[in-house]
Amino acid sequence: MQARAERARDAADWTHAAQLGAAVGLAWGASALLRLPEGFWAVMSALIVLRPTAGATLGAGWDRIRGTLAGTLLGLAGVALRHLHGFDGTGTTLLLVGLLAAASALLPWLRSAPITALIVLGSGSLAQHPALQVAALRAAEIGIGVGVGLLLSFASLWQATARRFDAACAQVLRRIAEQVQRDFAIPPQDAREREGRMEALRTELRALAVLAVGAQREARIAAWLRRRPVTGEPVRAARIAARTLHDATAFTRHAALRRSDEPEVDGPALAAAVAGALEAAATHQEAGTVLGEEERRGLGRAIAVSARGAAWVLPATRLLLQDLGALAGASGRKRAR
Repeated sequence: MQARAERARDAADWTHAAQLGAAVGLAWGASALLRLPEGFWAVMSALIVLRPTAGATLGAGWDRIRGTLAGTLLGLAGVALRHLHGFDGTGTTLLLVGLLAAASALLPWLRSAPITALIVLGSGSLAQHPALQVAALRAAEIGIGVGVGLLLSFASLWQATARRFDAACAQVLRRIAEQVQRDFAIPPQDAREREGRMEALRTELRALAVLAVGAQREARIAAWLRRRPVTGEPVRAARIAARTLHDATAFTRHAALRRSDEPEVDGPALAAAVAGALEAAATHQEAGTVLGEEERRGLGRAIAVSARGAAWVLPATRLLLQDLGALAGASGRKRAR
């Protein structure tokens, strides 16, 4: 299963690599077809805008698009002030770029605007083209690059980002399972090592949340284009996955706080049972099916048996299995037949 997830990630990486290569060729080709003198600006703009998926492009990428367009318009205004009204070139350039840079601290979507404005304002005269016309041509090249980036991003809708989210979510569940088994390992792991692994897990969960936002946005785009209702809530699924980490590590915390009158649990056996539940959920997540109620009961019985009747295990197990069952449902999955 882990190999399948790695193959899915590798395929996504190769697809994005092909997109970037296509962006260079298409942006340059469109500039050459329109006989624009500096086609590399179109190439640069396409590479700035392009993201692996349409959802990502319309998220962080959309901010860059707006910033690029704002920088282009203000850059054209600056060139007009210089060449039509006699404003000082260096002073106008520094003033506009400085203002945009300061504004980008307050409005993050303007971060690409100072660079774009500097590109336009830095234009000089070319053969057969006065300076103002060169600035307009650069603005056109930037527009071509933005268009190419958007086109290639929307062409990636067939990639089904939801599958990439499922693979990443399954990997996180398996990482949590490994952590539970380490928590009950004999001899116990070093506290510093455990904290490092927990921080790595939190980092993976943050990356999963970012992927979920893109997957949900892309699902809405695809549903709108195909006139179908949206199924699944990857953002909610990412939150449940984060909650699952808390549920699973609760077994370790409860075991450490065991009262003297309670039976001592078989740590490795309990860890194996909890890890088995997480592995089952990961398998269903990859397969696109729901962890059914009957299967959850069986996993709960396995955890209870391994706990040797410790009362605190029952509520912890209930919370874990409820979240594992809700995880696939939040992803819009169907019950296995």
